[in-house]
Amino acid sequence: MDIQYVGEHLLPGNIGRFSIIMGFVAAFLSSFFYLQAGRDNPSDSYMWRKWGRYSFFTHSAFIILASTMLMYILLNRFYEYKYVWVHTENNLDLGYMIASFWAGQEGSFLFWTLCQVAVGLLLIRFAGKWENTVMAVVALSQVFMSSMMLGISLGNLEIGMSPFLLLREVPENAASEFFRNPNYLALIVDGNGLNPLLRNFWMLSHPPVLFIGFAMALVPFAYGIAGLRNKKYVEWITPALPWTHLAIFFLGAGILLGGVWAYESLTFGGFWAWDPIENASLVPWLILVAGMHLMLVARRKKENIFPAYLFTFLAFIFVIYSTYLTRSGVLAETSVHSFGNDGMGFQILTYIFTFLLLFAITLGRHFRKLPSKDNEQPISREFWLFIAAMVLVLSAFQIIFTTSIPVINRLFGSQLSPPVDVVAHYNTWQLPFAVLVALLMGFAHFLKWGKNKPAAFLKSTLLSLGLSFVFTIIIVWITADWQIAHVVFLFAGLFALFSSLDMLFRFRNVLANTPTIISHLGIALFLIAILMTFSQKETISKNTSGYFLGEAFSENENLLLIKDEILPMGSYYVTYRGHYREGEDIFYEIDFLRKNQDGDYYKVFQSTPSIKLNETMGNVYNPFAKVYPGKDIFTYITFADVDRHSHGHMHEPDLLGTYEMTLHDTLHIDNTHMVLSAIEANTDGHNVTEESIIVEASIDILTHFGETYTAKPQFILRGHSLHYHDDVVRDLDYRFRFKEVSEKPYTIVIELYREHPDFIIIKTIIFPYINLLWFSCIVMLTGFWMAYRRRWKRRNK
Repeated sequence: MDIQYVGEHLLPGNIGRFSIIMGFVAAFLSSFFYLQAGRDNPSDSYMWRKWGRYSFFTHSAFIILASTMLMYILLNRFYEYKYVWVHTENNLDLGYMIASFWAGQEGSFLFWTLCQVAVGLLLIRFAGKWENTVMAVVALSQVFMSSMMLGISLGNLEIGMSPFLLLREVPENAASEFFRNPNYLALIVDGNGLNPLLRNFWMLSHPPVLFIGFAMALVPFAYGIAGLRNKKYVEWITPALPWTHLAIFFLGAGILLGGVWAYESLTFGGFWAWDPIENASLVPWLILVAGMHLMLVARRKKENIFPAYLFTFLAFIFVIYSTYLTRSGVLAETSVHSFGNDGMGFQILTYIFTFLLLFAITLGRHFRKLPSKDNEQPISREFWLFIAAMVLVLSAFQIIFTTSIPVINRLFGSQLSPPVDVVAHYNTWQLPFAVLVALLMGFAHFLKWGKNKPAAFLKSTLLSLGLSFVFTIIIVWITADWQIAHVVFLFAGLFALFSSLDMLFRFRNVLANTPTIISHLGIALFLIAILMTFSQKETISKNTSGYFLGEAFSENENLLLIKDEILPMGSYYVTYRGHYREGEDIFYEIDFLRKNQDGDYYKVFQSTPSIKLNETMGNVYNPFAKVYPGKDIFTYITFADVDRHSHGHMHEPDLLGTYEMTLHDTLHIDNTHMVLSAIEANTDGHNVTEESIIVEASIDILTHFGETYTAKPQFILRGHSLHYHDDVVRDLDYRFRFKEVSEKPYTIVIELYREHPDFIIIKTIIFPYINLLWFSCIVMLTGFWMAYRRRWKRRNK
């Protein structure tokens, strides 16, 4: 007998499931109809194209409806749905409720599919004569994307994961007694909640912008297939270029937003940590940039078309491959971004190999017909652009090879080990590529299309080379120690910068060149900023507390701060003032101080790094950056007693022992000598009444380091009430209590406790010129956007 469950909201889920299935079918039909429309026989083309459009419109409507239903159940917190329960909770802000849409596998696939719906609709409007084949490819991609969310079973084969799966339908819950209760939903009072790593402002922008870039990367691929299929081997480049620039813009913006997120939230200690998933997103961008430059060469020269096709195709293949790395679980142990293994790997691999075969077969059929040229002029813009593109591709290959080591081991049973120091490994390999790109970019500015005279070319570069040499010497002279490789990198970056500025002022009235120059200017500034910021960064939190931090914390990078103590740190003094809690966050107040001429401390600023509490998924340590025009002072907590700080638990001191001491007696405890040097009654400075008796003991302490301290605990009797005034020696964490007066003459009883001081361990890094990095990102993206606008306006000319 079926259980009649109480309170479930099944209608939006049923609508959502139905919409995804119908969207899948409609995408398949659209691809088929558009494929028929693109055949050589034009007589039926109009009818097939009409049905292809109708099918894609139907697909779009169903995907939009499914997206609406998912957002509806998320915003209403219908916890009977697995996706809602996993990614939301009662106290989640509206912004994060919206962001939970793309927080998991199923929702992010749906959002990506939605982005490709928008791209497809724009192509129907603007693709013109290219629509048939281009939309056949787009619709085919939508078939695979929609299949990822089907959530249906064919025997033992599971196809996709539905975002509308009910909790009681999850296979692990099938035998659970909990879900045999018809009223189980009344017992689910809250959701699991959004991953605390994702509860950041940049979560609202980084993933969606990146998915828009993924969707845009499909369009150059589709135009390339259309160019081959229609034997328009060069003509396809003109309509494809605006989309290529747009894909570069959104992919680049998404990657940079991820870098800002890493800097501000993930405590990587910087903008880029070479995380495998970061790398997987960077690789298609590098290949697409290489492809875009080769598309420009091919369109201009109408020859050597093959590389433009190859890298345009590979860019989208690696977009899908980056999805495989993220979603298959293969990188679960090496990346903080990776989803778990939910069985999606096989489907994504099918997606990859289908499109790989599509471009390989199509390209193979037309390869011999592609225009080519045997000899290139070595001193020409097209040749240097080709070399620069090859450098970008080699850079991408090195990144993806190292990132794919877990995949290689799984496929071939090998035991390749990933690098121990990931950042150092990638920096070492990528630095030569960056130097070459900067130099090639700088020299290419002074080259014309076709043959150039060597003497005239070299003469035109002299000003930029000279300024680069002079500024390299000045910068190296006035800043910290430099490695030779970094000096070479600095020179190359400055040369790219000055050559871009030369071109900008030389051709300031030629608007056609402006987008290229500005984007190159931004890239040059970006390379310089990366070098200056991260090669010159300084960790100032060396441990000056005198306490041993243990093997888990480097003494040269971490500082232990006991509450209210002042310690030197770099050019500052710091003190931990306390903490306060706001919701799920504990903020730690750390004052950065300096001394005035009188030796008094004054506060320069307060740093408030925080810890976001999450008992289910683990706490997240968020840094605080004090921003100055020329630097950021970046501080985060590396250790804190979270239980004590979150619940207000005060640790009682540990009793080390009770000791009877006679005047001038000596105790030996922990290599410390303690002498009872004096006992005084009713000492001066106290408000003593007839009913009050105060006895103060003076205990002199000598450590094995030769340090001396004095503790003065008091025994207080007021009427019939007994009180203790303990004395704490903070440096030793000892608490002394004058427990009682012995019947023996000049003898007292002392209790000795070990204190548990309130302390934290922090790490503070100074990142110089970080604002130059942010500025360079803006300049670079501005150039990409201007290039897109220029190409879009000229697409029909």
